[in-house]
Amino acid sequence: MSSEVELVGADKAADDLRRWADQLAPFVDKETVSFGATVADSVRGAVPYLTGQLSGSVESGEGDPGVEVSLGGGVEYAAWIEFGGSRGRPFIPEGRYLYPTLLAAEDSYVRAAEQASEESVRRFHWSTPST
Repeated sequence: MSSEVELVGADKAADDLRRWADQLAPFVDKETVSFGATVADSVRGAVPYLTGQLSGSVESGEGDPGVEVSLGGGVEYAAWIEFGGSRGRPFIPEGRYLYPTLLAAEDSYVRAAEQASEESVRRFHWSTPST
């Protein structure tokens, strides 16, 4: 007596997984933009404030890939405030505001990305194999 097992829908499942994988990263990027905005708000609140130019230079948005948060665009003294290195301000290679804030929020980003991934799986239109 021989028994055979027929695997139904493997090709469709593989196609679905490829389609889902293709849309996953852009979906996660879109869903985590609010995370970037939250980090940017934290950085804005942490940088020294005199004229508002430095805090006004903090931006966030979708990157390629991921989320981007930046500090100091168009502000000539931004690097000195962030990293130091002269005039009595010690040099700190990782910076004082942007990188430490991002590092402190890493777990929150991972949770947001995981939630977005799970949502992506739920929303995806999976094929139904036919026999």
